[in-house]
Amino acid sequence: MEFEANVQEKVFEACTVGREKNIIENNYQILRVMMFGKNIDLEFSFNDEIVQSIYNNLDEEWKDKFVDNSYYIDGDKLIVTKGKKGVILDENALKKEINNLILEKIQGSTKNEIIIPVIEKTPDGIDAEKLRNEIYKEAKNASYDKNTSKLTTHVDGVDFKVTIDEAKAILKETKEEYEIPLDITKPDVTTDKLGEEAFPEKLSSFSTRYDASNINRSTNIELASSAINGKILLPGEQFSFNGVVGPRTKAKGYQMAGAYAAGELIETYGGGVCQVSSTIYNAVLYANLEIVERNNHSSVVSYVDCGRDATVSYGSKDFKFKNLREYAVKLKAYATNGILTIEIWGIPEKDDVEIELTSEVTDVVVCNTKYVYDSSLMPGQEVVEAIGANGAKSIAYKITKKNGRVISKDVLSEDSYNPMTKIIKTGSKK
Repeated sequence: MEFEANVQEKVFEACTVGREKNIIENNYQILRVMMFGKNIDLEFSFNDEIVQSIYNNLDEEWKDKFVDNSYYIDGDKLIVTKGKKGVILDENALKKEINNLILEKIQGSTKNEIIIPVIEKTPDGIDAEKLRNEIYKEAKNASYDKNTSKLTTHVDGVDFKVTIDEAKAILKETKEEYEIPLDITKPDVTTDKLGEEAFPEKLSSFSTRYDASNINRSTNIELASSAINGKILLPGEQFSFNGVVGPRTKAKGYQMAGAYAAGELIETYGGGVCQVSSTIYNAVLYANLEIVERNNHSSVVSYVDCGRDATVSYGSKDFKFKNLREYAVKLKAYATNGILTIEIWGIPEKDDVEIELTSEVTDVVVCNTKYVYDSSLMPGQEVVEAIGANGAKSIAYKITKKNGRVISKDVLSEDSYNPMTKIIKTGSKK
């Protein structure tokens, strides 16, 4: 956590005892300290970004974590998912726990554990009228002004196909997921009919590789990429990965594939979509757009360097960015033959700069090895069930250049990654 204490400052304070005033006052102060002592408390600090990175990954290990209500539009249906009561991290209390632990260790304690302080939280009730107000839209045609390069994207008209009372009746049923039928109205002129003149140049591009022979994971990457492909952001508009891609469910075609959770590689629907969010993250940085929300993985990933990843989890962690450019931008996503590419297209501006990204590992946390007895194996026989991986701490930098000259070098993030335990099955057959 890059812990620091202001030792030098406090040593100086100790050395000034009995030295700052006249001889009478100084001698009195010296005598008083000799008789009763004087406590000089250290003040502590640690890197807030690294600590925040640790906080962000803690709830991945909780089976009883709080899940809020959520909804998304799937074709002509509004899918509403009921949240569940659970716990959330009490960050202020945890900071106090960390400080207390440090103090105790300075005083000789061998304690190395902290009980994570949490707060219990219950989702609000699902309000049909509030839902309707949030999803309601009137249909609007797309337009493009060649003189000003101003683009207006089309808007589909959206409304409940049932009355508010009927929607309330649906939401009263005892279910985990509800479907409310929608009335979708298409405008006469849609954005795709305007052509590509609003997006004449590629502003940035970033690619990552994936194993095309892993059919399940490839399918998930292709589905998420397809959902993003063609997405247009107007000036000032915000992109939400979870909002655009939606939940990664079996019903939507997502497959079971590997994903990180609690320091282990597990199988879950949509495993692999974090590679899409991470690839977008890098393309967005190269386009110099504003990052609104980004979280690092709990463990190191293989497809980007440490500090260059962006994990997502529907209902909790999201990746968001905002288009602060003067004109609209368009995302293009391609996933084929083991290469995932994200491109951002738009109109160049006079204030555009060149971006370089670098990252460095500042510390390595060696993974542990866990042996598990297996009665199907002969004594002395061993099988590696999980290869494990080292953890790390890293710093990522964004270097901004104009006409080849460096303008600034800024810290993008300071991240902490947990090690993944190596698990070896050892024979215990009799």
